Amino acid sequence: MSKDQSGDSVVSILRWAKISMISFCCLILAILVAGAMYQQIASANDKVEFPMPGSLVEVRGVKLHIHCTGPTSSSPSVILIPGMGSISSAWENVQKPLSKNWRTCSYDRDGLGWSEDSGQVRDVDIAADRLNQLLTSMKISPPFILVGHSYGGMVARVFADEYPEKVSGLVLVDSAHQDMGERFGPEAQAGFKSLLNSFNIAYFAHFSGFLRAVNAMAPAIDGLSGYSWQLSMSKLNTSQHMYGSAQEAEGWNRSAARTREITSLGQLPLSVFVALEWPEFMLPEWKVMQQELASLSSRGTVNFVEGANHSQVVMQSKYALEVVAEIESIISIRSKPLP
Repeated sequence: MSKDQSGDSVVSILRWAKISMISFCCLILAILVAGAMYQQIASANDKVEFPMPGSLVEVRGVKLHIHCTGPTSSSPSVILIPGMGSISSAWENVQKPLSKNWRTCSYDRDGLGWSEDSGQVRDVDIAADRLNQLLTSMKISPPFILVGHSYGGMVARVFADEYPEKVSGLVLVDSAHQDMGERFGPEAQAGFKSLLNSFNIAYFAHFSGFLRAVNAMAPAIDGLSGYSWQLSMSKLNTSQHMYGSAQEAEGWNRSAARTREITSLGQLPLSVFVALEWPEFMLPEWKVMQQELASLSSRGTVNFVEGANHSQVVMQSKYALEVVAEIESIISIRSKPLP
């Protein structure tokens, strides 16, 4: 091969490599654009197919979604508080049976579900204040039975601490513990940090439509089925919901610090549910922390739920009905004299 031919071959290879790289970049860009269009179209269709079940109420400059069912004349009212990254409709299998006899309300915090985003920082103290204002605006009179799942259990405890005269019972369902980030072993601590960071990652990933296409958010509502599953996924698949979740995760340290201030709930009827399908390297310490939550009240009890994971304990019907029975038990004992 002559020197000129060799030079021409190198130029041809470089040209081919350049064309291949440009083609590859164009393909990636086309996939991203197609994914973004898919995400926008699917989100718009979801708004039509799965309308908001409740109503929006302005609280402290932001409109929050609340969905109340059951007889308005009943007392106390049951308030269902979802976890971080979760949604009001995830309470379907608890709210529906409770509503036969009791006014029952589920709601979405700032930026979650159907609620608008305030653009402000958020933590459990702010959430408890907004919940109080929301219930006041809705003319839902105390006393309240607060039922909090996961991070919602921290919101419930802060609410009970701030407004003890309004709360007649507390049910914590696999509640987050303010010290879980420090007391778990190294592997679990790393997992917890990854969980907090994952909401921010999911926020950006949702713009591509990929998470929607593979139902990546389905584990968050493990236990739901049918319309309630579809309704919940319609919001879990949005970047707005993930942004709100990421903002709550950003405020974890403030939330944990505020919750540590609560050392006693006095004689408040308190029931703690503990899902036992946690990894073996996390379960022993998790059970200890949950028992500590029950000890906040002289009337605290612990209920271990075999076979349920963190989501299923409120979302799968057979476990949800156990929670419902305990809520009704709390309602029945609230007026009984102390032993």
